[in-house]
Parts: sequence; C-alpha cells; structure tokens
Amino acid sequence: MRTNWRRTNGVRRRWPALLLVVIIMTTILAACGGGSTPATVAPTTQATAAPTTAAPSSSAAPAPTRAAVTPTTATARTGTAPSRPLTQQVTTTFPARTAGLDYGMNVWLPTADMDRTLDLMTGAGFGWARQWISWESVEPTQGSYSWDVLDKVVATAERKNTKLMLILLRAPAWAAPNGGIPQDKQLYARFVSTVATRYKGRVGAYEVWNEANLAGETGGTVNVGEYAELLKAAFPAIKAADPNAVVVYGGLTPTGENNPALAIDDAIYLKQSYAYNNGEIKQYFDVLGVHATGTLNPPETFFPENPGPGPGFFDDRSFYFRRAEDLRKIMEEAGDGQKQVWITEFGWTTKNAAKGYEYGQYVSEEDQAKYLVSAYDWAKQNWPWVGVMFLWNLNFSTVSPPTDEKTPWSIINADYSPRPAYDAVKRMPKR
Repeated sequence: MRTNWRRTNGVRRRWPALLLVVIIMTTILAACGGGSTPATVAPTTQATAAPTTAAPSSSAAPAPTRAAVTPTTATARTGTAPSRPLTQQVTTTFPARTAGLDYGMNVWLPTADMDRTLDLMTGAGFGWARQWISWESVEPTQGSYSWDVLDKVVATAERKNTKLMLILLRAPAWAAPNGGIPQDKQLYARFVSTVATRYKGRVGAYEVWNEANLAGETGGTVNVGEYAELLKAAFPAIKAADPNAVVVYGGLTPTGENNPALAIDDAIYLKQSYAYNNGEIKQYFDVLGVHATGTLNPPETFFPENPGPGPGFFDDRSFYFRRAEDLRKIMEEAGDGQKQVWITEFGWTTKNAAKGYEYGQYVSEEDQAKYLVSAYDWAKQNWPWVGVMFLWNLNFSTVSPPTDEKTPWSIINADYSPRPAYDAVKRMPKR
C-alpha cells in the first residue's frame, strides 16, 4: 500500500535521508531469520513491504502462540460459507479473464492459523486469496528448494476451496543484491517455472513481482526496462508449466514521485512500460495488477472534480481509490483494453502508529467498513473492466505487532475477532 509520500501540507519529504533508511532496512530484511511475524520495512520509504516465509527477527514478534489462539465466539460469528460458488470461471485463452467482478483478500498464511484464516475469508463470501511468497525463502541456495511452508499453504487453500494467487518476489542474495530484480532474468524464469510445475492446476494466478515502481522493491533503482524483461522471461515460463494459470503484471503503488532512486509515479511507469520496445510487453501478461489506495478519501471522490474532505491528501489523483481509472485509460490508449484490471491491493488504514501513515487517524473503524463496501459497489457500477478485487488485508494483525504499518489495515483483530469492516464486507451482496 502507499505511504505518506507528501506531508499533509503538500511539502515533500527529505529524500536523501529516506533513501538511507531504505538501504539500511533492506539490508536488515535480507539478513533476517527466526521469529514468528512477517518482515517489516520502514513504511516512510516503501509501501507495504512483503514479508518472507522465513520469519524475521523475534525482537518485534508477538507471542508465538498468537497464531494458534483457541477459537472463541468470534468464530461462530463468521457463519458458514454461502451456497453460491465463491469464484467465477476464468477463461484459459489469452488474455485470461474472469466472467465478471470477483472477490479476494490479501492474507498472510505461513505463520498464521491457516485453517482459521481461510475459514474467515470464505465465511465472508470471498473466494480468492493473495499471498506473498519470497523467492529467497523457497530457493535460498541456487537449485536447492525448501517447499514445506509453500506446500502447506497450497494444500490448505485447496482444501478450503480457495483460489490462490501467489506473488513471487524478492530475489535471494545469490541471484541479486538487496532482493532486487536479477540481471539474469532466466534465473527468475527457472524459479517461477519450477513453482508453476509443482503446483500445476492448484494455483490460480501468479503475480510477477510487486510494486516495481519502488526502488526498495527492485534492488535500489527503478528501471522500467528491467521489469519488462522480467515479465518477458516469466510469462512463457509460467504458461509452459501451467497454461491455465493467470499471469498478472505486478501491481504498482501510487506515489506521485519521480526519482528512480526512490519511486516513479505509477501512471508514468505504466506509460513507459507500454512504450518499451514498441509495446511488446502486451504479449507477456494476462491482466494488469493495480493498487488503488484511498488514503483518507471515500472511494467515490477524485481530484479535481470531486475532491476528498482532507485534511491534506486531496490535491493529487494518486491519493484516491479511483486512481485505477487513470491506469485503465493508459491501457486503453495503448491498445490493451481487451484485458482486465485486477485490483490486487486496496483498502483504508485506521489510526496507524507507523511513520508515513498518519492519514489513518482520520479514518474510523466505521469509515473503513463503509469505504470497503462502497469501493466494491463503485466497481460493480462503474468498472466493467475489473476482474478480481483483493482488499488489503484480512489478517496481518494476527501475526504483526500493533505498531506494524500493516496491522491497522486488517479487517480482523489480533485474536481473530472481526472488526466492523469484516462484518460489513461479509454482509454486502456479492455480484
């Protein structure tokens, strides 16, 4: 998700200091081991840093028993899964697409109670789960694989009748420094091919990397051509292993910044992607992943025609959920309008202790609930080009401390009891 790239008065941050934070935190993240929580990267410079399946240092970890909390009455409140099919049919011809709007959640399964987490998700009528998987955790040394955690994630999703989308990201040190995009793209292609072969027919979609317009996610510098070449290598590798798997262009984060050492604006980055090598990238993904974060703005608002209420975060289009419309327009202008957009991250944080997310103090739990439902309603009424919408997030609160930036976005509490947003999205009509 997006961080506070501007202060509420519009003054830009001091980027050299922030870049130093990125470098330091990325180094720490790469060295982490042990513990029981997802990894946390300083959110002032990097939006929603992906955890690794090998959990990081225990210094910031909650009690290790949290993920295995004995079920309480909160479980009974989730009800049973609805009788309708939880997901729609996905076509197998290029470009793959769903029959219409579908419902998903970002989840964290490796160190959570997997059964309980997916029961909550499906109990709310959601059928797609989006899970981060770091390359470094599965192939820590070249050609040597650690499958135990990922095998369990895939098996649990399958048993719970959940369609799974895996985001494959963060290179091991032997492939690239700082977890970035490797210079040799075939190293990544072989990895994703191995994963797609192992789970053929069991994983519904693969997202190639995440937020490649952030320097912290790509190894230190944003380079559109590097990501285009990564997609070019990964797409045929995945399709050869599992022709029915959907390949997703990794969601970009809305930043409003244009400094390759930090971040590139998502709209500019996407235009550059389509311009690269005369638009050849169109051949190498089924659907476009989009991150649509509303900061503190209700989902129907947009700048300049219907700006949000403030304070701050109202004078740039990247502050709005409807930013997705700008990216859709770029797709259509590039002649790629036959493809769907999947909103792979969207949501609203409530009061957030992490630096860079101060805008969350203006979003109450009731606002969060209302905005999530309204966002799905907006898409149903106005966005016929959207396939799956993955709200951010279901359960990071159960594996991360309260001070972690991901926790206040969650729609359940640390003890798995529902927040108002969970009850609201459970009640809302699906399709």
